[in-house]
Amino acid sequence: MSVSAASEKMFTYGVIRELMRWIESNPHRRITADECAEKTGYSKWYLQRYFHAVTGKTLAAFCREKRLIASARMLVEDDVTIEYVAVQHGFSSHDTFHKTFVRHYGMTPGEFRQKCRE
Repeated sequence: MSVSAASEKMFTYGVIRELMRWIESNPHRRITADECAEKTGYSKWYLQRYFHAVTGKTLAAFCREKRLIASARMLVEDDVTIEYVAVQHGFSSHDTFHKTFVRHYGMTPGEFRQKCRE
């Protein structure tokens, strides 16, 4: 690998790391691939392919996972409704949040809250 190719690879890894930090600091938003592309200056298609190559996850899956982790934390730490948690983390409806949560954690948000508070 040439020096310029290695430099470019390191630069792109840095861009991906910064993007990941930005996503992690915004778990309350439904971040789109278009927003990420605009933030990084890469095309949406290139960014999604490169993100997956670097992280092993799709950009959408990474964003969803960070929102679910933050919502799980809120379910356990705060006395708010499940609907409130869903809205605060960018889910379009209670049903969408419920289905996504069950796919990720293997239990409903209510079951998760109860189990973690025992």
